[in-house]
Amino acid sequence: MSRILALGGCGFIGSYVVRNLLSEGHEVTAVDNFSKYGMIKHDFYSNPRFKLIRADARKMTSSQYKDYDQVICFAALIGGISYFHRIPYSIAKVNTDILTNSIDCTLKGSPDAVYYYLSSSMVYERMKRPVTEEDALNQLTPITNYGMQKLFGEFVVRGAKQEVGLNYVIVRPFNAVGSGELPKVKSNGEVDFGMSHVIPDFIYKALVKQSPFEIFGDGKQVRTFTHAKDIADAMRLMVNKNVKNDDFNICGDATLDIGQLARLTWKKVNGDKIMPKIKYVPAPKDDVRFRVGVSKKAHRLLGWKPKYGIDYILDDTYGFIKENFKSLKR
Repeated sequence: MSRILALGGCGFIGSYVVRNLLSEGHEVTAVDNFSKYGMIKHDFYSNPRFKLIRADARKMTSSQYKDYDQVICFAALIGGISYFHRIPYSIAKVNTDILTNSIDCTLKGSPDAVYYYLSSSMVYERMKRPVTEEDALNQLTPITNYGMQKLFGEFVVRGAKQEVGLNYVIVRPFNAVGSGELPKVKSNGEVDFGMSHVIPDFIYKALVKQSPFEIFGDGKQVRTFTHAKDIADAMRLMVNKNVKNDDFNICGDATLDIGQLARLTWKKVNGDKIMPKIKYVPAPKDDVRFRVGVSKKAHRLLGWKPKYGIDYILDDTYGFIKENFKSLKR
């Protein structure tokens, strides 16, 4: 079994992966500063093979990285489309600081470890067709700071391999969703639209019966959504198969446009109640029109396929937000 250091391991995607790895018998140390939702009490905290370090990943030293087989970097500033545009410099600076410090510490503390970099489907934000891994190095440069920083991070990781021998795996989840992520709600009880991802935002709007129901842009933007359980399963296979020096798109089967998603979400939350009129709110000028991925490589090399479709995704996310609805309203 592996000894794994998971930076940001108590966050949204990280917690799914940590839980999955522990179930396989691996030993996992999670590092988290709980900057997004505050201290989260996950069910795996009592696992005897789990250890929690409360710290900022940017301030860790190489001595804290000793004797690990894998280092997984989930830690990052991340949010929805409005979030990207509200703090572009912070995203570029903080996420790069986390990345470079964690690579340096890995090379000094556990030089033979495999370093996992959680990139993003946003690196493909200017592509207009379904993308494969080869497109990451053959595409137009991303426009957003978030997409550009994530792509730059991939070059940093590959550069560390070329120059100093870092073993790496690059993972690009496509629109990770599921229970565990909450919308950002303003003091007046309205959702701060776009600060979190679209499905938590839409579920909250359906719960409060927002009228008119607001959508960024014309609702024709196309996305592939992937449940975090599927991402965790793919990463479990990567660890178990000791994958090195490769990259993977991890894409679910749930591909639909934002208008369809809004209508499905309303029906999931409110049943047969008539949906209010949709209000099309101006989107940021660089709003991504098409983000759809292909995961044939993960299927071929890992034997992985997604299991969770849009019905499960909406049910699971709705259940979590409904459970936390009162605290969100406060």
